[in-house]
Amino acid sequence: MENRVLILAPRGRDADVVGEVLSKDGRNCLSCLNAAMLNAELRGGAGTALIAEEALSDSDMPQLFQWLGQQPTWSDFPLILLATKRTERRPEQALDRLELLGNVVVLERPLNAETLRRAVSSALRARLRQYEARRQLAERVEAQERLHLALAAGQLGSWELDVETGALRSTEAFRKIYGHKGPTLDYAQIIQLVHPDDREMRQRALDSCINNNTNLTVEYRVIWPDDTVHWVQSRGHPMRAPGSVSGTSTTRIIGVSLDVTDRHEVNEKILASQLVVERLNDTLESRIAERTQELASANDRLMKEIHERAKVQAVLVQAQKMEALGQLTGGIAHDFNNLLNVIMGNAELITRVTRDERVQTMAQTVKRATERGAKLTGQLLTFSRSSNLDLKAIDVISMLHGMRDMLTLSLGTGIHFGTRFDVKEAWTDADANQLELAVLNLAINARDAMPDGGLLTIRVSERTAPDEAVPSGHYVVIGVSDTGTGIAPELLTRVFDPFFTTKPVGKGTGLGLSQVYGIARQAGGTARIQSEPGEGTTVELWLPLRERVVAKAEVAQPGEEISGAHERILVIEDDVDVRAFLVDCLKMLGYTVTEASHGRAGLERLQADNPDLLMVDFAMPGMNGLEVIAEAKRSRPQLPVILATGYADVDVSKDRVEGYAVLRKPFQIGELARTVKAALTTRSNV
Repeated sequence: MENRVLILAPRGRDADVVGEVLSKDGRNCLSCLNAAMLNAELRGGAGTALIAEEALSDSDMPQLFQWLGQQPTWSDFPLILLATKRTERRPEQALDRLELLGNVVVLERPLNAETLRRAVSSALRARLRQYEARRQLAERVEAQERLHLALAAGQLGSWELDVETGALRSTEAFRKIYGHKGPTLDYAQIIQLVHPDDREMRQRALDSCINNNTNLTVEYRVIWPDDTVHWVQSRGHPMRAPGSVSGTSTTRIIGVSLDVTDRHEVNEKILASQLVVERLNDTLESRIAERTQELASANDRLMKEIHERAKVQAVLVQAQKMEALGQLTGGIAHDFNNLLNVIMGNAELITRVTRDERVQTMAQTVKRATERGAKLTGQLLTFSRSSNLDLKAIDVISMLHGMRDMLTLSLGTGIHFGTRFDVKEAWTDADANQLELAVLNLAINARDAMPDGGLLTIRVSERTAPDEAVPSGHYVVIGVSDTGTGIAPELLTRVFDPFFTTKPVGKGTGLGLSQVYGIARQAGGTARIQSEPGEGTTVELWLPLRERVVAKAEVAQPGEEISGAHERILVIEDDVDVRAFLVDCLKMLGYTVTEASHGRAGLERLQADNPDLLMVDFAMPGMNGLEVIAEAKRSRPQLPVILATGYADVDVSKDRVEGYAVLRKPFQIGELARTVKAALTTRSNV
């Protein structure tokens, strides 16, 4: 799209001739019928545009001028104006329009083919350089963001000192190190804040950095406005002026500063303890031992704090990775759901329009395969979405059967996976998504405990409370057992603690088992673990048993999928294949259907089409489905709306949310028919 050549020449054969010439060079050309089409296509991406001079009088041309004037800093869109040869000077109004075009090359007609080719090539090269500038700018912004995050994580304040003028640029974190709360802090204020006994030493270090062009490393005391004394460590790197030769004096210093007061206080305490020990060494050995123990205890606490801080930082990094992975998974699953919707829907259409048994069989095979893919995609969406606890009656046996594919993919080829169900059904109240996540966590932990392969077994049974630690009653027990390395006895009491892990650094966050325990507790149960080194591990989820729930069967009424009133439906969907499938299905069901490829176009058609029902996709460029619904409800508050989505960020756990029905992709034609009929029925009852 970014290499397209757009052509706006509404009169004569200019557009066709230009397109033929450029197509011979392999250019991707698109002729626009009017300025409105040109404006729409420009927003979709292009490398340059050729505009005939007579098209500048189009009523939609001001929108182009506005778009050109609002370009980002990296962009200067190149235009080629096909001018009419004139003998006299152009009118002032025509010259003003040329000025509004900005980066424009004027070619007089009749055109020379080679001149046209070279002008287009030059414009595309210029646009390519602009895209490269945009990429480099984005990389620079990303690098600056990473630097800011690194400085914030290390509690570092950055600064830059101009040696010649004494001008100081600093960050807020730097100013906080000096106890300064204002928006600026100049170099003269810094000198006044430095402890009088340390000013000369600090100045010598700074002079050495400037005169000898060596790195600056210095620690000194500063006195905050509240009269408290703090230690500051400053590190800097000297910089010469651009183009200067070796030996040229330093012109500026760039560096970072860190508050090291805590370290100095600890060092002072250590030195004080050592002096006390030395003083009493000849007289009281017991006191020496006592002081030495206190010193070791203080050191242990310090090391523990450092270790805990490193663990928290590692967990933060891992959490950010998991959040990014969840967003990526949700986006991929959304696009995959669109593909599955087209495949599944058309397979069902084939079964409806053909009587050939062989074709029917093949279509049913395709449909079963897409249903399996939809199930896997749904699980991906579940694990990529964070949702509130939603306790419902579920059959644990059915849930585990549904997870078999996901568990098999997660375990890999080296792990043998088996199940053992002591009962046919096991009902409990739990959040199905959270419980699936807990079982998956346990399976992944078991896999990591069997690096050379092994056996993973999931067992479900019904048992009564074994002791007073578990409230009396009957429970569904999900046991996940492995034949891995096991856990040492002294560590078993800590495995459910947050951030505790037996995995190497960087291989685990310590949140998996604590999350499993939390999920079990939220469902009214608990989690237990049994393990011996070298004998494997078994983790059990104890969940309160409840009575079996019988789902009400939905019996389709004859003619349920056919509308006799020929209601009008407006479909807004950016995916061409999904839109075509929806339109075909709705027409087959007896509805009158109009369509739009994006939110803004759909809103423009809303008044003209006057639909009885609006069906809109969630994830679309420009305006998403929720934004389209909000805009449509302003003019037609009673209009029934169906939001079709395969995206993780839309909560589809409820049938209706804030005035619109939700239809999860991929869906079958029967489900589409029921949802449409229910929405139209709701309208008729309003």
